Amino acid sequence: MGWLAWSGGGDARTAAHASVTPEAPIRAGALVIEAPLPSDNRAATLLEVVSLHPDPCLLRIQSIPGEGFSVLISSGQDVFHALISHTLQARTASFRLTLNWDCDSGDGLLSIEHPGDDALFTRELAGCIPLPGSLVLGALAEMRDASVSQNLSYIGFHKGPLSIGPSPTLDYHTPVLTSQGYRKIGAMQPGDTVISASGNIVPVLGVFKKVTPAFGSNAPVRLRAPYFGLQSDLVIAGTQRLIVGGSDVEYTFGCDSVLIPAQHLINGTAAIAQPTRGTMTYYQLLLPAGEAFIASELALESLFIGRLRRRKDIFKHTTLSALPRNLLPEHATTFSQILRPFEAITLAAMRAA
Repeated sequence: MGWLAWSGGGDARTAAHASVTPEAPIRAGALVIEAPLPSDNRAATLLEVVSLHPDPCLLRIQSIPGEGFSVLISSGQDVFHALISHTLQARTASFRLTLNWDCDSGDGLLSIEHPGDDALFTRELAGCIPLPGSLVLGALAEMRDASVSQNLSYIGFHKGPLSIGPSPTLDYHTPVLTSQGYRKIGAMQPGDTVISASGNIVPVLGVFKKVTPAFGSNAPVRLRAPYFGLQSDLVIAGTQRLIVGGSDVEYTFGCDSVLIPAQHLINGTAAIAQPTRGTMTYYQLLLPAGEAFIASELALESLFIGRLRRRKDIFKHTTLSALPRNLLPEHATTFSQILRPFEAITLAAMRAA
């Protein structure tokens, strides 16, 4: 189990395991892409890969207006096609598509989600076919083409099933404030307690870990001390949101606190893009009411799961599947304002002045 291949565009951002060869089909695994949501009303081909060796095969992923996304895989005489709809247009400018398949059972799952949000659309599949290794290598080659990589943040191929839904976003070494002082998030366990941003002691219901290609919404960001009161630098995924308050926030934005996605702060001062070797291992805490917690004196959002426990049909495919569904909490949607990139950078500059 693990990542077989990934690409964020360009040779330096592409890798494939030695087991990936044109002759070796993948019978059980996952394909994931992340890309900006198409904005026009025309059909668009996000990725098309054709290979003639050792057998003719095709992989095509398309956006179809009014329908959603289409995934087509053909290999020799075998053909697999799936279509999934969504309503992300009004919510976000990007999406993540994940195709899980298992040829032994023939079953699979196609999902669309918004990185950093609770929007999740799924469709159960049947009649899945193996993915030829030649298509995996061909997709990596396609990502070296600028016209393709500018439309896809990344593509990845995973050996075995890949969980969907809420994803961890914090580096192993992130210092989390507990009643015994700061502890690395990667060393924490369920049953530990943390100090919430409101000063309460709350129990940790779960500690989640995930390895992911370090591109798109998963690209790591280094928040630099002493901006926003940080005592030390933090390395976090771009979608991880900071919770920032104060008189300047109230005066500028008319509310007690705002949410800032870390990726919106990248400006060479308050935050910079963190170099990686291709993948990142992230962690995150599940807290009873989705409380914010303190990391290096900064308030961060914990894992938000909304009412995911009610979605019994897809719960087993999510990050949360190891926990008893009936014992999980439900998190209310926050109404805090989420800053846009120029607003986040402006606030950071104001605090540095």
